Amino acid sequence: MEPVGSGSIQPQNKVCGVVSAFNPGPENVANVEWLLRFVDHVVVVDDGSPADVSQPLADMEKLGAVIVRLDTNSGIARALNVGVKEAVRRWNPQWVLTMDQDSRLTGDYVTAALATARSSRDPGSVAMVCAESHNNIPLPTWGGQDEPQIFDPMTSGTLVRTDVFESVGYFDEGFFIDCVDSEFNARLREHGLRALAGRGCNLEHSLGNARPMKILGWHARVGPKKLFVYYHAPFRVYYITRNSLVLARRYASKQPKWVLRRIYMEIQSHVVRFGFGPNRRKHLIAAIAGVRDALRQRMGKIDDSLAARLR
Repeated sequence: MEPVGSGSIQPQNKVCGVVSAFNPGPENVANVEWLLRFVDHVVVVDDGSPADVSQPLADMEKLGAVIVRLDTNSGIARALNVGVKEAVRRWNPQWVLTMDQDSRLTGDYVTAALATARSSRDPGSVAMVCAESHNNIPLPTWGGQDEPQIFDPMTSGTLVRTDVFESVGYFDEGFFIDCVDSEFNARLREHGLRALAGRGCNLEHSLGNARPMKILGWHARVGPKKLFVYYHAPFRVYYITRNSLVLARRYASKQPKWVLRRIYMEIQSHVVRFGFGPNRRKHLIAAIAGVRDALRQRMGKIDDSLAARLR
């Protein structure tokens, strides 16, 4: 079967960056300036920032970025969808590079990613080229060793062929945040498409707040090395729990190996989170609410009253 949207990989590839922003600051302006070294154009979508971000957005615009402002916080899926459509409307690029505001490319990232796509044994099936590593740590892969696919790629640092969106749809806005990238990746596979690891593509990405891993009040160690828990706020645990369960239900019968491996990885994260992280009570409340809403198939933004309880 020929994959849906199996276009050829052209020698000259116009690439546009799409950045989802929320309460951006000067460091994010610097990231946009850095990104413009790698791509032809950049669209920055402000996802309803509650803070006054007029200056950072004006600074980004002066650098050459196109700014789109959403009236309300609508989630990363909608922000990226709006940005992709704006890039296609303005420039009709063959590829878009989706980025978080706190990520940076390293090396000759875009050139290496495009070379990975062009040299593929089946370039028409390459829908995405993703970071091979984050902060120089290799990401989990699967598939053949000659052309490994990223097991569960992030949207940040991923080049996506724009014709794919018309073929398989855009990012699922019901997920709001968390698992948006996982669901899109799974949907691509349903259409016979692949997310390749870009050879030599390393993404510098903020991992959030690192908190000490404590056991009985003591900072845990492995030899001389202190261990840390990368902290997610309780509202994020709600989205992670709800969306992971919805994702598993949606693809369990179609992609059981991928779903089981992903569930195993999420269980590991929850064990560390509930066993050794801070704010365990609020995290538990968030997780229970996430299970409840997954069973009810309630998607979209977290309920305001629940969000208030988790602050």
